[in-house]
Amino acid sequence: MSKSIVGLDFGHGVIRAAEVGPGGRRGPVLLRYHEVEVPADAIKEGVVADQVAVVAALRWLWAVGDFSTKRVQLGMGSQQVLIRELLLPAMPMTHLRESLPFRVQEMLPLPVEHAVLDYYPVEEVEHEGEPHLRGLLVAATRESVVANTSAVREAGLRPVDVDLIPFAVIRSHSEQDQQGVKAYLHVGAVSTSIIVADRGVPQFVRMLPSGGNDLTQAIGDRTGVRADRAEELKRRFGTVSDPDEPDTRLSSSVCAEAAGDLVQAVRSTVAFWENGHPESLVDGVVLSGGGSMLRGLADVMAQSTGLPVATSRVDGRFSIGSRVDEASFLAAGAAPAVALGLTIRSAA
Repeated sequence: MSKSIVGLDFGHGVIRAAEVGPGGRRGPVLLRYHEVEVPADAIKEGVVADQVAVVAALRWLWAVGDFSTKRVQLGMGSQQVLIRELLLPAMPMTHLRESLPFRVQEMLPLPVEHAVLDYYPVEEVEHEGEPHLRGLLVAATRESVVANTSAVREAGLRPVDVDLIPFAVIRSHSEQDQQGVKAYLHVGAVSTSIIVADRGVPQFVRMLPSGGNDLTQAIGDRTGVRADRAEELKRRFGTVSDPDEPDTRLSSSVCAEAAGDLVQAVRSTVAFWENGHPESLVDGVVLSGGGSMLRGLADVMAQSTGLPVATSRVDGRFSIGSRVDEASFLAAGAAPAVALGLTIRSAA
């Protein structure tokens, strides 16, 4: 039986799939990578909205991507996912998860029977003289999880597990990027995650309801250009205008404002974390996701935070197999991070 697994990332207008095997001393091996476009309204905030379109896209993806397994790991991470720090009495994880519905109802914005719950333990601590676990409660709407897993099964695939996208983002990074206490900024198309992690262990997660598509929309609104031209301006110029391109003065101003908003979100998140954990100061920022490739963002982030800023390299943790077009894959930049990170728990 194949030991490989496919990380499946439902993005805005695109589905990305990365098949990873355990490899050897050099770590996990990327065996295959492929992505297909889907209608913009087929997937909304990471949740399948048009099952027929997504099922057809998945079948085509497996046909053209030549994946050797139908075992898939799904990610969830939209505004329909709640993440909260939670202190619980220490107990076996099986018992702890069984007790979650009775412990967290007051923390949820929906009835507990309509939620899928999980708990990510961070560390064991002493509280009121008794051993406790400090960790992160993860609650997703059952409807969103069922929508995604149903589409996958209908396409003839076998979902092995559903994981939180911010956790996958951390695991996609190289060991070097996971050293110390880092703030990870993952900018997707419709949402943004800021994760504080200590030596690769997530400690705090903040989800923002905006992403790269909002920036494209803002450029179009301010400059009056079509959506495809707005996307081109964003990708080519970012915060840097070109005197020979009249549209870039306004578009670069919009991008600079967006970069400033992201910087402020990171700074406030870091300040919040360090205020409650003065012994765990953030020593760097790591960027990932398609939106993190905005020209000028890394420089603005470094100047404003005073912290070293690194951009995720998708080849930092994975060896690239012979079946993967390495040049095309690397040209995708930080976009495949989620699909790759989803495979780590099962493949590494």
